[in-house]
Amino acid sequence: MAVSANLYPLIRQYAPQTLPALSFLQERFSDVASWRDSTRDILDSLLHFAPERVELSPELVDHTDYADYAQQKWYITSSPGDRIPVFLLKPKGVTGRIPAIVALHCHGGMYFFGKKKLLPEENEPYLLTQYRQSVYEGTAIAEELVKRGYLVAVIDSFYFGERRLITPPPSEMQEEFLLAAEGSDHWLDLVNQVAWKMEADIAKSLFLAGVTWPGILAWDDRRTVDFLLTLPEVDPERIGCIGFSTGGFRSALLGALDPRVSAVCVVGWMSMLEDLLEDAVAHHSWAHVLPGLSPLLDWPDVAALHAPNPLIVLQGSQDSLFPVNGYQRAAERLRGVYAKAGAPGNLDIGLFEAPHSFTREMQHQAWAFFANVFGA
Repeated sequence: MAVSANLYPLIRQYAPQTLPALSFLQERFSDVASWRDSTRDILDSLLHFAPERVELSPELVDHTDYADYAQQKWYITSSPGDRIPVFLLKPKGVTGRIPAIVALHCHGGMYFFGKKKLLPEENEPYLLTQYRQSVYEGTAIAEELVKRGYLVAVIDSFYFGERRLITPPPSEMQEEFLLAAEGSDHWLDLVNQVAWKMEADIAKSLFLAGVTWPGILAWDDRRTVDFLLTLPEVDPERIGCIGFSTGGFRSALLGALDPRVSAVCVVGWMSMLEDLLEDAVAHHSWAHVLPGLSPLLDWPDVAALHAPNPLIVLQGSQDSLFPVNGYQRAAERLRGVYAKAGAPGNLDIGLFEAPHSFTREMQHQAWAFFANVFGA
């Protein structure tokens, strides 16, 4: 049975029935640059998050040397009162300015870990290792990128990792928490369950405060680019971003909103919004909900705000979060926008025989994309 069941026909009727008002495929748009600039401002306003732009005040708190790269941990001020952790991975033996990539972690119901999903560490919990194996086929994405010569930045997004929810367990889970050893895989699983239960309350609180969850994500990711541009080794003309699932959502938003990002990789996050309404919505987080978007822009229109710059979109045909027909219709929308923008060769789209994951086969295509764009 569909999640919305008998209410689905009514909900579907509420959804836009025509091409979104701000899609570049509307006849009134002809110049991609002017469309992109004006539409980007409107998308930014929909996010309802524009705090005071304070100094980053970066602070280096840790430095670890590995054979091929150095890993640093920093804290920066993203918005007033919000210090966020940033891991920087810097390749060794590279001189001059080099390309940088913002690596954006996924959701997966794994709230206790954010940036660490993309970073290997010694003696990490088995739960994390197992998760990385199931979703990334064991690849630590940030480490893979730095070994390919990129400077890589990874943050904990809001509600994850060091920025996760810390709250007493609900009454029905207290006994189970008492029986679980703190830090054990079972305890970590319980922490993740509580965070999942509380997501809707956190989202409602954000809405009542006048902001959106996607707005916070997009702001923090843009501030990460601000930080990268303070580093003398970063080539400001070669900044990219990559993410899987919620990371793909963040990657598309970052590429749409920040003109300083020149290459975007979106993995496991593409569909027409209409195709998520009935069944797929049950699999999605409140972190992805942006009220008022669909009459103006569908999701491929958002990703296409990066046009005519290089964009790659990779998806699994058995992805239960995104119906394949919704993906295929979105892919056609993307192709249409890039063709009208005069840059069809700057769009790469791949559909793989895979579930909701970032497989090694997908990874090889992503690495080739960045190597081609950045010449690294």
